[in-house]
Amino acid sequence: MTTVFLALAWDSLLGASVIFTLAACYTFLMFREVIQSGRASAVMFLAIFLIFFSLIAVEDQLGIPAPGSWFLGLTVGGIAGLYGWSEKRTGTKVNRKPERTGKGDLEFTGGRRLAVINAACAAVLLGMGVAHFVLQAPTAAVGAVFAGATLGGWALFRFPLSLKGRNLLLWVIPIEFFLLIFLAGNTDHPALPYVWAYGALGGILLGGRYWSGPRLGQPRPPFNVSAKTPRKRKPKPRTQRKQKQAL
Repeated sequence: MTTVFLALAWDSLLGASVIFTLAACYTFLMFREVIQSGRASAVMFLAIFLIFFSLIAVEDQLGIPAPGSWFLGLTVGGIAGLYGWSEKRTGTKVNRKPERTGKGDLEFTGGRRLAVINAACAAVLLGMGVAHFVLQAPTAAVGAVFAGATLGGWALFRFPLSLKGRNLLLWVIPIEFFLLIFLAGNTDHPALPYVWAYGALGGILLGGRYWSGPRLGQPRPPFNVSAKTPRKRKPKPRTQRKQKQAL
């Protein structure tokens, strides 16, 4: 893959190497660290494709083969992240099942590490949104969409909604994205769909977690999974017990 990258980006090696390195680090950290957070890993997986199409949109402004460099870097980083470089298995086994508290609520385990992972992922997404905004015709309208999407994503996960209601509202993000693609093609605001998606995804990570107090790092409910329940041993039939006693 590295050889293919060198052949692809030889004429603009310096700039393309930056994209290639960032992409490799992206997937490497996804498989090594971000996987510990279910929401962050899901959001950052979707962001892989968003960043790819975003780089296609700004390729002329960058003047380098950014989409190809991104794709090849992702592949190299993914291989490196999945490969076991030591006896320790890749990634960390994480309990994705919430536990039921004494009040009957569900909660995941938290911690500073999960808070840092989610904060870093949100910073990457919002930083990419700002970068795209700056590179592709920055206007007040595009900035307003970016701010509104970030606030909307934050509010969707910050304030308690029913699980069904929240999941239905999540469909607004892709629907609005495609509507903004159509609008961007007919206006002078080509960055609209991209800043919308970056803002919404970053806002979801910011609003979907506790950032202080004893629940630091815990995701906010509602959850799409059921509570963890202890396994009950299946009682043996009486006939089997009598046979053992007879023996």
